[in-house]
Amino acid sequence: MKKINLIWAILLASVTVGNAQSYTPTTTWPYYLQEFQQGVLKTSPTDPEKEGLYNISYKDKRLHYIDGEYIRSVLLKDMAFVQIGNEIYQSVNGFMVKVLAKSEKCLVIEDSDIDYVALNNTGGAYGSSSTTIGTMALSSAEGIGATNASTNITHMELKLAKDNGKLLPLIVKKYIVVKGRRIYATKRDFLDTPGLDRSKAKAFLKENKIKWNNVQNLLLVGDFLADELQ
Repeated sequence: MKKINLIWAILLASVTVGNAQSYTPTTTWPYYLQEFQQGVLKTSPTDPEKEGLYNISYKDKRLHYIDGEYIRSVLLKDMAFVQIGNEIYQSVNGFMVKVLAKSEKCLVIEDSDIDYVALNNTGGAYGSSSTTIGTMALSSAEGIGATNASTNITHMELKLAKDNGKLLPLIVKKYIVVKGRRIYATKRDFLDTPGLDRSKAKAFLKENKIKWNNVQNLLLVGDFLADELQ
């Protein structure tokens, strides 16, 4: 445990928290990053690091990597993480999320989901994409990068089509992950946490003047929850 925490401390020290996303994902390129980038994957404290070209898919919320000419996806166990550029992503409950901050007791994460209601209202991948690749990428997780036998889309084909899609609307939320729970980072959700003494929680908020848009404040909230929850 000390070894993995040391790795985390080194990695997070190099992360610029809250880096602005420099591009907008599309229905034909539903990825966190504009390009697949060199990264380092760590699946457990004892497993060796794995270098590769990685990206995170908004569609299936898995880690994707380049394998020859194809894009593959991998389902990672919890606590596995990958550093891509200046960002760290970790598997939480089977899905990849961006880590904004970490203490010995908790994580503060950013989780992004495709807003399918908004997407369908604007035509999105299902109504107006100029290529079939855009439809395949969002209608089927297996349709991205030849991860099943029914499709044969290469990385280059997907890359060439990425500007042909519609803008991909996202729902982005921050959560505190503590003791196996994922708590939406709002005052109401914090106070409504099952098993939490509400009077102690209110006193904590008053004493620390918590700002819910401040990542370091959210770490304080997470540490408090770790101490108070059974």
